[in-house]
Amino acid sequence: MSKALASFFGAVAAFFRWWLGELAALVPAALRARLSGDGERLLLEVGGAAPQLFRLRGRKAVPMDDGKRASHKGKAALTLALPRSEIVIRPTELPLAAEENLREVVGFEMDRLTPFSREEVYYACRTTGRDAKTGRLKVDILLAPREKVDALLAGLRDDGLRIAALDVATEVPGRPLGVNLLPTAARPRSSRFARGLAGALSVAVVVLLFVALQIPLQRKADYAAALDAQVAVERARVGELRRLEEEIAGLQTEDSSLQDLKRRSALTLALLDQVTRLLPDDAWLNQLSLNGERLDLSGFSPNSSKLVTTFEQASQFTETVFRAPVTQDTRLGLERFSLSTRLTPEAGR
Repeated sequence: MSKALASFFGAVAAFFRWWLGELAALVPAALRARLSGDGERLLLEVGGAAPQLFRLRGRKAVPMDDGKRASHKGKAALTLALPRSEIVIRPTELPLAAEENLREVVGFEMDRLTPFSREEVYYACRTTGRDAKTGRLKVDILLAPREKVDALLAGLRDDGLRIAALDVATEVPGRPLGVNLLPTAARPRSSRFARGLAGALSVAVVVLLFVALQIPLQRKADYAAALDAQVAVERARVGELRRLEEEIAGLQTEDSSLQDLKRRSALTLALLDQVTRLLPDDAWLNQLSLNGERLDLSGFSPNSSKLVTTFEQASQFTETVFRAPVTQDTRLGLERFSLSTRLTPEAGR
């Protein structure tokens, strides 16, 4: 699995190198030279029957004859590709965390990882695999003897060529491995204009990244504001619905009160009708009140005791008793009575 991932990432890196090279080839040569600070990019492969010079255009290498080599003295930024036979490749494994500063880590561990010291060789590192489970990084350390390479570099500098990189040739002419064995201090620095442009582009990238991060946040804020507005509208609707519900409940209460009043009025009329039927013609009432299930009657009758018997025998009344002693009204010649009786369920029908 780790080999497959390494192959995939290697293919992706190769694609981007090709793509960026193609884009760089579209930039006018004068502007490209000013941006890179290296002038025209050349590749010199040594180690064969005769050194071969190429002009690099993106990922394309165009062969050049020896007659044109003199025209590039003093202004050419040269990549020197050493033959594979002059390179020692030392496979090793390192902790996965070493990948961030791989060249520095290999430089510090050179005596332990290789038979050479750091001062004896030019070196570069190539990652060949990653194993996240074991936390190990597979690396090829490419080594070139410093003494022999220094002699070669000195000769090229005497010819007026500026060495930008020290690469390793492959079986395909004009297509080196893409490494740089030169130490960072020995590599040519880019122009001040290029550094300023790179800084400006870096700032632009940071600004664009900040804006890109703000876009979803602003969208969420707008969405939250829209939700708040919708919630406010719904709350107003809910408040109106509650007001209508309270109004309906009040109307229902009023209707219920009217119904109760109507029912009580009907019950009172029915009780008056029943009491009227039970009272003899020679008796009358001057007070009648209904308190819950108790009906209180006061009035005059020639025979008050008979009234108790009459109400007790009626199906609508029970527990009929006098509330006060019966007295004689001498003026009317009748008995004054005050009695109380309880309504039965049949009285409310």
